[in-house]
Amino acid sequence: MILINDANDSRIVEFISIRDHVLNSKDLIVAESEKLFLQFRSSGKIIHKILATPAFIERYNLEGENIFGAEKKILESVAGFKIHFEILFLAEKPKDTKLDALDNRIILLNGLSSPENVGSIVRSSAAFGIKSIILDEKTCSPYLRRCIRVSMGNVFAMKTYHAINLRGDLKKLKDLGYAILSTANIPGSTDLANYTFPDKCVLIIGSEGHGVDQDIINFSDTILKINIDLQVAHLNASNAAAIFLSHMSTI
Repeated sequence: MILINDANDSRIVEFISIRDHVLNSKDLIVAESEKLFLQFRSSGKIIHKILATPAFIERYNLEGENIFGAEKKILESVAGFKIHFEILFLAEKPKDTKLDALDNRIILLNGLSSPENVGSIVRSSAAFGIKSIILDEKTCSPYLRRCIRVSMGNVFAMKTYHAINLRGDLKKLKDLGYAILSTANIPGSTDLANYTFPDKCVLIIGSEGHGVDQDIINFSDTILKINIDLQVAHLNASNAAAIFLSHMSTI
């Protein structure tokens, strides 16, 4: 263990000044808390650097030149706010799964820009046994620090695929036997309560402001809706996703 007495120590710079988009470009992530650390470690993925309290380091018998110890006040200076965790870790961003290696039931996010919504949807997906997720080029990465935190680390157990050519990938999935299911409260859509999910399907959740892209709706095999009070019109994307996922559940 290497002791750190200054929050600006250059040896822990990744935890201080490097932002998500820079880390993402280097295929790295930063996350915090004991729960997230244990989930990531159990996934067998690579951790590059740990900054934790000496008590935490001792508790888990952490050793090596990449283990840095600091008192909680230093961790709070690094984090920039009052904390309840004892560890920050820098790790290799999990690699994407190939499209044809995803599970039979997939959730796809189309244009979701809120890290809170993406993290919440990942958590709901894991809760209902849907462990494959596709993210289009307009959706924020589920490996952003805020997304990881909101997902409670469940993203580490997911198969992820980042679509560069979403329309082409949907065509490939349809050719592989997947039903393409969009979600939209529009005329002609099917009531979720009356729908039975096929064994192979892709459930598409649209953006917070605009919903699923119209050309993707047109390409879909089925459009699903949740019956809600007309005065409400639309649910928050993560709330709607949780309801759809509960019906799609493999648990």
